[in-house]
Amino acid sequence: MTLRERLLRAAEEEVALRGPVDASLRAIARRCGVSHQAVAHHFTDRAGLFTALAVDGFARLERHTLEAVAGVGPDAGQQLAAAGTAYVVFAEEHHSLFDLMFSGLLRSDDPDLVAARQRQRDFMVRTVTAARAAGWGMDVPAEELAALGWAAMHGLVLLERDRMISSVYPEVDLDEVFLRFVRALAPAISEKG
Repeated sequence: MTLRERLLRAAEEEVALRGPVDASLRAIARRCGVSHQAVAHHFTDRAGLFTALAVDGFARLERHTLEAVAGVGPDAGQQLAAAGTAYVVFAEEHHSLFDLMFSGLLRSDDPDLVAARQRQRDFMVRTVTAARAAGWGMDVPAEELAALGWAAMHGLVLLERDRMISSVYPEVDLDEVFLRFVRALAPAISEKG
């Protein structure tokens, strides 16, 4: 493993331990047994390191989502639900990294970060477009449905992190919620006019 990769893993560990706001470059360097200056050799500053870690996080989210979608077969609605569920599972399993990926601690104009976010967007638009071709939400532009789906997934992540869903709606099966949501919403979206 290269020093750059070790620094990324150390940053992820430090972020998981202290949270994105309180994770310091010095502590990350200590985890790797290197000087603070060694970190600066690979990453100009904390924002640079955190941005690289967020790009890595988006790549991992993408792999996780593709695996989940591939595992459900050709049904477009199930693929859409699997993508949403994969997002929630990733956020639960990597909550500190997930928080960092959507924080203001990054260089939002970094080309790698912009490209990673664009790949996530493009994947969701393609997934929604496939579901539309199968009759789901045909009267609503794919980009709008993708944005609403993302907002729903992200909101569910944040609400469940605070245990609000399970305490307010204990009867909701979070493992099945997206598939049920897609099925329930399909007629309403198709009838919009």
